[in-house]
Amino acid sequence: MSMLPLDRLPIARKRLADKPLALQGLLVADFTRFLAGPWCTQTLADFGAEVIKVENPGIGDETRTFMPPSAAGQSPYFLGLNRNKKSIALDLRIPAGRSVARELIAKADVLVENFAPGVMERFGLDYDAMKEINPRLIYCSISGWGADSAFADQPGFDSVFQAESGFASLTGDPDRLPMRTGTPIIDITASMNATAAVLAALAARDRLGIGQHVEVCLFDTAVTLLAYFGMNYLASGKDFVRQGNTAPVATPIGMFECGDGRAIYVSCSTQRSWEKLANAVLGRPDLAAHPNYATHQDRNEHQAELMELLGAIFRTAPRDEWMKRSRHEKVPIGAVRSVAEAFDSPTALERQIANRIEHPSGALVPNVASPFRLGETPVADPVAAPALGEHRDAMLRGLLGLDDDRIAMLESEGAFGGQPG
Repeated sequence: MSMLPLDRLPIARKRLADKPLALQGLLVADFTRFLAGPWCTQTLADFGAEVIKVENPGIGDETRTFMPPSAAGQSPYFLGLNRNKKSIALDLRIPAGRSVARELIAKADVLVENFAPGVMERFGLDYDAMKEINPRLIYCSISGWGADSAFADQPGFDSVFQAESGFASLTGDPDRLPMRTGTPIIDITASMNATAAVLAALAARDRLGIGQHVEVCLFDTAVTLLAYFGMNYLASGKDFVRQGNTAPVATPIGMFECGDGRAIYVSCSTQRSWEKLANAVLGRPDLAAHPNYATHQDRNEHQAELMELLGAIFRTAPRDEWMKRSRHEKVPIGAVRSVAEAFDSPTALERQIANRIEHPSGALVPNVASPFRLGETPVADPVAAPALGEHRDAMLRGLLGLDDDRIAMLESEGAFGGQPG
């Protein structure tokens, strides 16, 4: 298996200098950590907002410590979620630290936080308090169970919500325990929902002149992510039985091992794609004409025997041969790739999904490009995640207008960490 070393990655592309940024001029106060919050604020930063990440003094966002592996001595987990942000370390337990936070929030257009419910209130930074100093503020809270839930004080992580919501029950083989997805899909989707909610609230503010509190919770996200499985249950009263790599709606859909031990995923959900698969890719027009496999209903009724038959055929040639034939015929078949193979694939290389950007240390670090392609307001040029507290003085002086005496006093009072004194 080939690996994709750093020196093979291209330098990140830059947008055209005359192109504006969609959220240029907006200020985001970022009180998030781990994944669901930082992914949201990174997207806002990619769209051009100025995002100030408020971190704990000392270690900052806990994901800074998630090593190995490392890149330029930094956590890839942190680097991958905090691009295009600025960092200030504030001790919110100290009155002086909270006073700086309030001054930042007073100027902000958006605040995003994903503390447990009640934490921001204990700091005096909850929405009701902050709207008094900034009525136009869009205040977004990302929580596990929802602030008004009976379980609001309970911890919650992605895998917990996959289990609780029924999401995990959809994945895996029917004769085994349910299985969570490999990637933390509930965290990621909750973050995307939060981003959409923030953008909707900003649009409403432009129209109506009002700020508002926005809440997205992981449990709600997980249940709604059931999509048509949830609707099918509500309509029929029947619970879904997971089917591994096959699907209840059409056949053949599933994963097949090829002659070289690698795998492909076949997704022929239409009659036309099935006929092209049988006639052109497999060279078996007899299958397309066989009465057991002629129609959707026929194939679904004889799913087990057809999948076994197809499995034997696919084992007669290597993966790349099947991929070549399917691409030529435009039949929906995908190569089952590892993470390494995916980044080294022709499509990923062509689209420069992986690239290199400069880290504050001066080293180059890997970067996964933003997936957004906006023609007239392209995303911001990627800047590596900041060092802890890297932008403290620039923010205090430039954004908040504090002079040296005030900064020195805040420092002596422990606003930025350390003991007051």
